[in-house]
Amino acid sequence: MPGMDRRFSSWASVVSTLVSSAAFVGCATTAQEGGNLRVKVLDATSDRPSNVALHFSVGGKNGQPVDGLKPGNFRIFEDGKLVPEDKAKRMLIDPKEAEVHITALLVDLSGPVVESPSFPELVKQVGEFVDRLKPTHQLTVSLFDGRDELRTVLEPDETDTAKALSRIRRYRAEDRKGNLNGAVIKALAMIDQQLAASKASKKLSNLVVFTDRGDMAQKVPGEELDVALDKTPADVYVIGVGPGIKRPELGKVARTDAFYSTTLDDLAVGFDHLSKHLAEGAAGQYVLSYCSPKRKGEHELEIEVVTEKEHGKVTHKFSADGFVKGCSPQNLPSFVAAKGENKNQEQPEENAADQAPAKTEAKVANKKAAKSDDDSGEKTETTATDGDAADEGGAVAASATTGRKKAPAKPRKQESKEDKEE
Repeated sequence: MPGMDRRFSSWASVVSTLVSSAAFVGCATTAQEGGNLRVKVLDATSDRPSNVALHFSVGGKNGQPVDGLKPGNFRIFEDGKLVPEDKAKRMLIDPKEAEVHITALLVDLSGPVVESPSFPELVKQVGEFVDRLKPTHQLTVSLFDGRDELRTVLEPDETDTAKALSRIRRYRAEDRKGNLNGAVIKALAMIDQQLAASKASKKLSNLVVFTDRGDMAQKVPGEELDVALDKTPADVYVIGVGPGIKRPELGKVARTDAFYSTTLDDLAVGFDHLSKHLAEGAAGQYVLSYCSPKRKGEHELEIEVVTEKEHGKVTHKFSADGFVKGCSPQNLPSFVAAKGENKNQEQPEENAADQAPAKTEAKVANKKAAKSDDDSGEKTETTATDGDAADEGGAVAASATTGRKKAPAKPRKQESKEDKEE
């Protein structure tokens, strides 16, 4: 029978906790209690030239996230007066720039589920998991068997779910004794690297592990796995489905929560519930950036959210001292990009003239350099590294995608008869 591990909070209660604990960040920011939309500010900033930006969540009366809003759904008021778009350019910035949700799905393909009639259903559930989370999560999908390395079939920047599922179908385990402990440690290291590379101001991470058994290889001691799990900032979930699941062992891995069932017919239940929970945790978020016409003093900003049937609003006080011309709503707010990394930022008009001579000189220098290179007749070529090569199943070793250079794993002998029977 399926069941949830109650040693930790259930997925539903985790969602409730995340919603209720969202903090207001900024100066004198308040949530409007009137209206039937719940709007909460997560971060706010006012930067030169005259940029004001708010990162906020929008939820329905029952707390469910409201997705798909467009710039036209937001009205901007300053000091109680509507600010028309012709006086204040505005745009929505990808909320992933402010808050990144890094999620890794780890799939055990060493067990009997691969040879069972339920394997197509497993592939289908992975696809639905990807499709549900890809819009809001930086998602990686990796496979493992008894080998030391993972095989990554979907990178965070890939959008072709069908290709990833094809790689899963073609994957062939080289070692049928699943190295669950080692795979979890590898996946946590991969998450750490992605967290370090992200420049988002808020970083959340998750590891989801599917297995129909548990650790069979016994290559990595449980104590070593415990150390990695103690150190990770990621929430760790387990979906254990199959007659051979080792529930006590998997319970030690599932530091956040787990779904267990001894029947493969419940594959969809575990994947569906968890993907909904993770999707809701990242949904309904917006970063609204606009150019304020104010040039000095303290002001009250009010963002009104309007849909066909619902409305809500939030207020925030900001200072316009030092504001000048030259603003672009494309400028990343300071809670997203560190100063000096704002590639889209326009120069204030009074500084633009000073920049022109330097730009002209740079262009002339570049042209001279290009001509010199052409005269020399020398050319450079780039080639793919061995780490980018796909395995026989079309999957890519995780070590080839994390920036580490590792020698390709040596092919192992085919599984023994005992391993197959196991």
